[in-house]
This record gives sequence, C-alpha cells and structure tokens, in this order.
Amino acid sequence: MLTLDYEKPVSLATTFGTRTACAEQTDWDDSHDDAMALSELENRVREGLRAGEFHLVFQGTYRAASGALARLEAQVRWTHPDYGLLLPGIFMMPLEHPQVALEMALFVVDGVCRELRDCLSSKMTLLPVAITLPAQVAMLESFAGDLTRIARSYGVPANLLEIEVSDSVDAARLLSLRTLTAGLRSAGVGISLGKWGNGTSSLALLGALDVDTVTIAPELMATVPRDPRACVVTSALLNLLHALDVRVVVNGVETKAQLQWLGASWPEVLVQGFLFSRPKVGLANVLAPGRES
Repeated sequence: MLTLDYEKPVSLATTFGTRTACAEQTDWDDSHDDAMALSELENRVREGLRAGEFHLVFQGTYRAASGALARLEAQVRWTHPDYGLLLPGIFMMPLEHPQVALEMALFVVDGVCRELRDCLSSKMTLLPVAITLPAQVAMLESFAGDLTRIARSYGVPANLLEIEVSDSVDAARLLSLRTLTAGLRSAGVGISLGKWGNGTSSLALLGALDVDTVTIAPELMATVPRDPRACVVTSALLNLLHALDVRVVVNGVETKAQLQWLGASWPEVLVQGFLFSRPKVGLANVLAPGRES
C-alpha cells in the first residue's frame, strides 16, 4: 500500500510561474478556450495527470454527538517526482485554464466512482463522498452529464456524490442561480459550499444559495473555545445555518475541548479534523478502518 507523510507536505508555491509565464498550448480541441495559453504549472499538471502522478485520499466527517462516520471527503494529492508530496492548495487554485480544471475534476470524479464501485463489490455500507471543485467547472452545462456518465459506467448511484465548491464571490453568485444547479439536481447530486465564513462571499447571498451543506472554514474554530469572542462569532454562524435548515460541517476540529463545545449546543453538526482522522489512501480504509494495513 502507498504510504505518505501527510504532515510534511513539500511547498511549491514559488516554483512554477503563474499565467504571466505561459507554455505553448497543446493538443486539446475546445472552441470555448479562445486560444488561452497554458501556464507552466497547468502544462505540468496535465503531464502529471497523464503520467499517473496524482492520486486520491479520503477523510471522514463525523457526527458531533456520537462520533459516528457520516460523510467522506475526497482530496487530490500530487506525488511530484522532483518535489515530493504536494497538497491541492499549491496546484489547484492557479488552474485558471478551463480545460485543465475540467480534466482535473473528471480525474477526481472517476477515481471516486472507481473506489465506490470496489466498496460496493465488497458489500460495504457506503456514505456520500464530497468532491471539491471550482464553481466554474461544477456549474458547466456539460459537467452534470459527464458526472452521470462516469458514475453509470462504474455502476455507482450519482446520489452518493456531493459536489463542494469553495466559498468565493463568484461561487456564491453561481450557486444562487437555479438554472446553473439544475443539471446536478436532476442527477441527484448534492451541492455543498465549502470553507464558508472567512469573509470571501457576501452574507446577503447566503439565503439564496442552492446548497444542501455548508462547511465552516477551519479558521473559525482556531481559538474556540478558549476565546470568548470567537465563541460568540462561531455560535452566531452555527445558529444562522441551523435556521436556514442546511447541514453543517465544522472543519478544523482538533481538540476534545472543541468537540465538547460543539456537542453541547449543536449535536446535529458534522465535524472534521485531525482529532478524528487524517486523510487516508483507499476509501475502504476510512469506511472500515480495520482493513488498513
């Protein structure tokens, strides 16, 4: 089994240029790309996808009251031949080219569906898997069809997938338009807003968002419960989301004190963090930890 040290990722923040240093456009054919050139990083990401350098890990999300596993999150990792293990914050955010971002998204969907198929074959009890994608990819007219086709090819129900888009001004605007989310809804796929609460999007749009789940940004839990003012802010946000009747995932739960603070007033929330588990290779290893070697 592949064993990686997820506590010591290598930084590549300044290794590759951004779009100011572009590589020559390669061999795709997409009339909507308008001859947009690949950055050096994007070109290398495409090469890495084709060379099998990317893989998935999975992290569980648990019920605050009982500690029972309730949901999973798929995360992509890049094992770079020169720089070692790279986390998605290094290579995902600079992927501005629509075709490269779509290729990465379909790679993740395909990998998740493959692992779900294997778990189905092993008669394991399955739970929804969240996949984080750029909003501009998730809301593409063609994406819901691609996702449905991939899920069907593996014999996986599409309702086991949840598409999560990270909070941003653009994401909030797109998620407020039901015409853009209709494809995913028709496929039975859940929709989630991730890393919410860090001030990126407008609070005024929150009530209009077509989402089932909101994941709280980990920064909000950083000083809870020792900082009374942080507790007031986080309490208000949790109460607001509860009133909107959306499922809430609190990210960044690292201590028993944080879990106890959440469970005392919001036992229905889901929690994610190193207190429970770190990301693992193999969906089956999260669903059934005793299988892990």
